[in-house]
Amino acid sequence: MDVVDLSRTEISDQLLEIVQRQWPAPPQKRQVDFNRVEVLICYGLFYILDPHRYGGRNMHLAPEVLHTLAAFFKRSSGSLTNKMLNLDGSRKNSGRDEVLVFAQLSRAPHVYAALYKEILSTARHLSLDGSRLPDFLDLLEGATQAETLLLGQEELPVSSGYLLESEQHFLKETAVNYALGDELTEKLAEQRVRLTQHRFAVNVLHNCGRMCVFCGFAPRTLGEKSGLLRASHIKPWSVSVAEERMDVRNGLAACPMHDVGFDQGYLTVDEDYAILQASILRQSMASDPGVEVYFSTLVQPALLLPAHVRKPDAQYLRYHHANIFRG
Repeated sequence: MDVVDLSRTEISDQLLEIVQRQWPAPPQKRQVDFNRVEVLICYGLFYILDPHRYGGRNMHLAPEVLHTLAAFFKRSSGSLTNKMLNLDGSRKNSGRDEVLVFAQLSRAPHVYAALYKEILSTARHLSLDGSRLPDFLDLLEGATQAETLLLGQEELPVSSGYLLESEQHFLKETAVNYALGDELTEKLAEQRVRLTQHRFAVNVLHNCGRMCVFCGFAPRTLGEKSGLLRASHIKPWSVSVAEERMDVRNGLAACPMHDVGFDQGYLTVDEDYAILQASILRQSMASDPGVEVYFSTLVQPALLLPAHVRKPDAQYLRYHHANIFRG
């Protein structure tokens, strides 16, 4: 399935086919195959939800956009998450063509951003508004640069080899099951890691009210992709296990200045959520221009946490205090 080579006319035709589609009549359960537009939309859903998290009894807890798209496609919500699991190679019975699509798009994220925008703009030309086909990646009016898609990537290792160390089992299974070649197999596995980190960052930003928990800086009207807020792990990604890397209680949102200050151990947070300053930082505040403003005047006595927050877990705060804080 060559989803990358898709013209505007083909996109229009496939959108119209979806519009004209009927729900399968009982007792018929067999649905039509996913067309290429649907496959591309399902790939985009990886940026906002983890298909492993939803199924059966908890499907109603999935983000509303999943149910909106399912209704537009005349499919069950579970059929979309099942397609996602096939695309990223999570299921051994996935078709090679499906996994190849995920790998190819992983290698060229800028191509996906352009295709996504073409689908959404064509839909609007056909009078399909956001209530039917929402712009869930907020790219229709934005740039197509790959960097606009993924958040939180500054925390990941620069080396792809190091990034993939935890994916060795998946790499071996994928190589055997789908024979994509080394480059595409590694791109597929790398993108799975990057998407997990992206979803973690999005969840942390939302959990913290899209505000720096150290100083209250909150550029909400500029959007999540402004780069003015970051979401990082308390216990670093590099020393966390898989569950810890996805745990929103292991993350804090901060402006770049205080994100670096926390990451480098100049600031830490105790189990009562009080913000502590390292002695070396206090010495700098007394001597160096501007440091006192950014790390004393602006920094609050305790974390600024919204009412709905899932509070940072004590185990992560203890790790940071013991292993990263400069004391």
